[in-house]
Amino acid sequence: MRVLKITPDGTELLNIRRELKSYQNIVQGHIDTVTLVPGKLIMVVNDEGLLEGLPLNPGASAIADRCIVGDVFIAGVQDEEISDIPDGIITAMMSITNLAIAGYSMMEGI
Repeated sequence: MRVLKITPDGTELLNIRRELKSYQNIVQGHIDTVTLVPGKLIMVVNDEGLLEGLPLNPGASAIADRCIVGDVFIAGVQDEEISDIPDGIITAMMSITNLAIAGYSMMEGI
């Protein structure tokens, strides 16, 4: 399954297995989902990321329009199951993420 991994430092298109362990490995813990487009697009996050003190993820936060921490991935949804990220959304998500990371990096230096 193809997903877009977003870290606090950048993005990476990955091919992963459709299994819970693969999802947990990416987010480094128990998973939770944030709905981006109902029935079509989700972000998979670490369920306890804030409690664990994971770093802010500015790219994922910009996409989700809320505070997101740690490594996450964006995937599609098909028949209520996690599926491949739609081809048409990859470039837009990468652009938003890269702009947010660049902006956050500039603000840290002020």
